[in-house]
Amino acid sequence: MLFFSFFKTLVGKEVVVELKNDVCLHGTLHSVDQYLNMTLHDTQVTDPDRFPHLIAVKNAFIRGSVVRYVQLPEDQVDTELLADARMDDVIPVRNDEEVENRRRLRRQLEERDINFLHKLSYSMGHFYNDLCASMWFTYLMIYMEKVIQLESGKAGMLMLIGQATDAICTPLVGLGSDHAFLPAWIRKIGRRMSWHVIGAISVTISFPFIYNQCFPCTAAMTEWVTVLWYIPFIMVFQFGWASVQISHLAMIPDLSTRDESRSTMNSMRYAWTVLANISVFGILAFLLRNDVKGDSIGPQDLKVFMTAGLIVVGAGLVSLVPFYALTREHESTGRSRRASVTSDASELVRMHWTSWFGHIQFYQIAFLYMLVRLIINISQVYFPFYVTITQGRDKSYVAILPMVSYISSFFMSTIYSIPFINRLVNKKILFLSGILVGIGNCIWMRFDLPGWEIYGVATLLGFTQSILIVTSLAITADLINKNTESGAFVYGAMSFVDKLANGIAYQIIELINPSCNSKDNLTKCANFYRNVESFVPGGCLILALIVLISLLPQSIGERRRAREEDRQPIISDNDDNEQSDRILVYD
Repeated sequence: MLFFSFFKTLVGKEVVVELKNDVCLHGTLHSVDQYLNMTLHDTQVTDPDRFPHLIAVKNAFIRGSVVRYVQLPEDQVDTELLADARMDDVIPVRNDEEVENRRRLRRQLEERDINFLHKLSYSMGHFYNDLCASMWFTYLMIYMEKVIQLESGKAGMLMLIGQATDAICTPLVGLGSDHAFLPAWIRKIGRRMSWHVIGAISVTISFPFIYNQCFPCTAAMTEWVTVLWYIPFIMVFQFGWASVQISHLAMIPDLSTRDESRSTMNSMRYAWTVLANISVFGILAFLLRNDVKGDSIGPQDLKVFMTAGLIVVGAGLVSLVPFYALTREHESTGRSRRASVTSDASELVRMHWTSWFGHIQFYQIAFLYMLVRLIINISQVYFPFYVTITQGRDKSYVAILPMVSYISSFFMSTIYSIPFINRLVNKKILFLSGILVGIGNCIWMRFDLPGWEIYGVATLLGFTQSILIVTSLAITADLINKNTESGAFVYGAMSFVDKLANGIAYQIIELINPSCNSKDNLTKCANFYRNVESFVPGGCLILALIVLISLLPQSIGERRRAREEDRQPIISDNDDNEQSDRILVYD
């Protein structure tokens, strides 16, 4: 087990494997199991003249029983650590302190964690996405309806197309992130990091065109030309956004095996989300307050949104520098790990991406995550309409009140990111408190909110969003447990359900949306947005409460309904009885 643990640390490194039949293969170590069976990628035979039939081999699975030597990169071998760990097996040690030191050294080969600086740099990797998401969810609908002046149904259709694209891309990106689908030259930076880079590039080349005018459009053209202009930019943006989101989330279980570290990274990640939203709201509050072209949002505010979009792209690119510079992705073996960190479940079972469909908790937590995103996104998208139309505030409040909301979110997520706090507070109880606060806030939004009361609603909205999103992501990480070989697929599947449900919800709301361009419909519109902001999130909160009650007696991550083929150990004892002197080769 010692050398198995050691070889796992060399995954992603170049090695030379010499077989007992004198074949030497040079390649990148992709995976290794307890019997030292190895998988090599980008394989090259060192003596092609002698073994020309192996020249075309690119990937190989090698039985451990046919290996004579493995040549390792010298700079990757910590001989002192290996010697100390090995001594625990062969030298009787009576001193308790020495025994503990030996055990600690051996655990270093099995477990891993990152320091605070690397957690901070990791958490910045989603800041660019968060800046864009803030403008997308908070302002896209009001921008399309009031600035571009599309009909509400067409604006809802653009949102639906974006969400549907995101929904389709998330599980596909998850599968691509879990497996080696990309060319070898880009995979060298990491299987997760490579998708992150692709996503960031896609967002950069598409987002500025969304918050911009339709260049080929004229007054004589129909609105459908405008819709067709924005569709490709929205689809490219959503693909890029999904690539960054899924790859970044999937890094959490890979970077650390410690429960408190994963919770801290989730909280720090959400803290940057809050900071991104506050930044966007602050920028728009400044731009709208200095705009003297009327008290309500209209076509005259096109330049305001164009400027905000360009600032978002610039700030997002700057934020990626420390993330790419300091974050080093751990190369997973593609196998389940030995013990549970986040739950009582400790079975070593395969979790191929199809295996998740055999577990009831997968559906429960996917539904719970979908409800959380519906609560947050519906509240965020229609809050500007609620503030300006239902509560009658001027256009500067569409930035001020969301900023108040996210400041309260930042405060709550900062508290929860303290390791002592997240160890002390039970996730399910914390989630329950978020549900109760959210239901109370939905009731409060049914009333007129003069003076300070509107700020109180915004503050409680921030508390609710912070608690629900942080705990739902932590529960999802608990579900994955140590099965990081398909972790990206789980996050992708969760996002698929979330994005598709959100897109359908937006389209339904926009189809029943009364025309608010006429002053005759202002009362009807005011009541409509009051109902949307209270009944839709409130109903989702009640459903989330029901799902949470069903999860209370369960241990998250325990595979109660695993399929029989998934319950087999990673390495079967029968494997040794098979013919051993062979090498399996595949392209």
